[in-house]
Amino acid sequence: MLTRLLSPILIFTALLLGCYQQAIAQNAKYGKVSEDELKMKQYEKDTTAAAVILSDIGSSRFLFASKVQLITDRHIRIKILKKSGFDWANFSIPFYQKNADKEKVTSIKGTTFNLESGAITKTKLENKAIFEEQRNENWLVKKITMPNVKEGSVIDIEYTITSDFVYTLREWEFQTTIPTLWSEYRAEIPEYFDYKFLMQGYNPLYKSEKNTRTDRVADPKSESPEMKKNAYVWCMKDVPALKEEKYITTLSDYQSKIEFELQVVRYPGQLSKTMTGDWDQVTKELLASERFGTQLNRNGYFKNEIAAISAIHKTPQARINAIYELVKKQVKWNGKYGIYTNIPLRKVFETRTGSAAEINLMLTAMLLEAGFDAAPVLISTRSNGRPHDGNPMLTKFNYVVSLIKIDDKEVMLDATDPLLQAGMLSVRCLNGIGRLIKKTDQRWVTLTPSLPFVKVFTGQVTMQPNGDMVGKGTESSSGYTALYLRQEAQENGENKLAESIGKATGNYKIGKPEIKNLGDVDKSLEITYEVTASGNGQINDVIYLNPMLGYAEKENPFKMTDRTYPVDFAAPIDETFICSYVIPDGYKMDEAPKDMNLVLPENSGRFMYMVQQQGNVIQVMSKIRIAKPIFYAQEYGNLKEFYNQIVAKHAEPLVIKKAAQ
Repeated sequence: MLTRLLSPILIFTALLLGCYQQAIAQNAKYGKVSEDELKMKQYEKDTTAAAVILSDIGSSRFLFASKVQLITDRHIRIKILKKSGFDWANFSIPFYQKNADKEKVTSIKGTTFNLESGAITKTKLENKAIFEEQRNENWLVKKITMPNVKEGSVIDIEYTITSDFVYTLREWEFQTTIPTLWSEYRAEIPEYFDYKFLMQGYNPLYKSEKNTRTDRVADPKSESPEMKKNAYVWCMKDVPALKEEKYITTLSDYQSKIEFELQVVRYPGQLSKTMTGDWDQVTKELLASERFGTQLNRNGYFKNEIAAISAIHKTPQARINAIYELVKKQVKWNGKYGIYTNIPLRKVFETRTGSAAEINLMLTAMLLEAGFDAAPVLISTRSNGRPHDGNPMLTKFNYVVSLIKIDDKEVMLDATDPLLQAGMLSVRCLNGIGRLIKKTDQRWVTLTPSLPFVKVFTGQVTMQPNGDMVGKGTESSSGYTALYLRQEAQENGENKLAESIGKATGNYKIGKPEIKNLGDVDKSLEITYEVTASGNGQINDVIYLNPMLGYAEKENPFKMTDRTYPVDFAAPIDETFICSYVIPDGYKMDEAPKDMNLVLPENSGRFMYMVQQQGNVIQVMSKIRIAKPIFYAQEYGNLKEFYNQIVAKHAEPLVIKKAAQ
């Protein structure tokens, strides 16, 4: 009876404590930390959390004085729960400078609070723990290391950013990789500026308000002493941690945040000025740019090469392939991204190294010189996040590929990787949509994988009564599977590639590997090897065998009960396993896994499994096909169960039994 009474009391107490903590978070003041915050041992909604953001409160306002400036204040309070959360006591504040305009980080304050012998102690941040680091030409970062941090500490940080870039409101992130109890952002925007708000993520706003008021202002651009201001507030509470999961693009694509895009500036007595432009205008500017479009028309440095290719190769496809191979062999990618050239393409051709933009703009220029209908495409790589398909925001793009039209077919080309087939984009580029930059044809294009991940294993194994096995297997890979294997061989060598295959097969030993077509990217990559396994050295009446020969799906890649983010495989998957087992004379198959034919809704995936016997040969076949690259949250349950069934089926043994005499 006592237990029954205590349970609801404990639940009520936990709820009351949660509400109390929430109220504290919403009204957090710098330097005023409660004993309850310090006594907090774990976050009940995510007991794995190493740290928790108790509150993160920011505000932005425009200051009109001798010049207009944007002022952003932030106060963040973090609870450290475990040693693994100590990194959250190291804080970075990026800021920007360009020419005479700059951002300044000022009024930095920090305090670490601890509970020691029942008393609250404070350790203040010292100036020597604040330092500045230059990241590149324009970006700098203030770095803060909070003092006396322990398990149980609460840290308070407050600072101000004063910015000359009044047309750029910073994005506000409601979600990070640790849970957040309360996140609040306020923006007071004068009537002069019309912003578009871009909300992203899967967590709902707890509060969203807009109020308008009138202020007196000393604005040099204003003919009136009064100005209307729109005051916005956005809040989220109990925001879960943003956690890395398998098969995603980048976490920032799924993060709950708000971005701001300035649409129009309307100063009194002046004509309205559109800030975002449109794609027609942006395309014209790009094509007229010395660092982009004009490079496509400068062809003198490769005219002889293109003339030679045109003389040798008579069909359009042969000429395209030859030009593509020329660029891949002539210029090595230096690993740099971006959409603009840093040096003239003639110089890139001569030095034989260049950025992704330089290489693929050169490829486009050569295709144009050869008479093809080609144009560059701006994309954002998977690690850079998905681009918005609304108004043009060139800062969202970081890569260029080439699109060529042959009859009614459009093909994408990326010459940064010598291991890519013509018409095959690298996985980093498979990120939804790209923008075609062409004077007469401006549109979004879908970045569709031209090939799937393909792996086919065929083998034959002879079994002995003592459990010894010997046989031969061939792994044939194409599409993105072959690309990954070739990249592994290029980076680590052929021997390491063979070793990695050996490790994947588990208890089976791999010997005498032979690799074919490693350098011919247009052919399947074939790896043939001997397979051996040792038995127990005794004649067995019963032999148990996992027939997947080390190629089984051993665990489900999808662990979570529910998933908010889409599952993004990048490309379809096609995996086939066929192996014949020759069993010893006098033995028979006593038990075998039942056949299975499992189909996902709308034929988006299929799993087939069959075991057949003919004489003393048992053939096992497994085929997994994922027909589309992306599965959304509502499809996750079916996909997870699909893999559960595969894992279970692949774990089932064959039982070979000695026949009765």
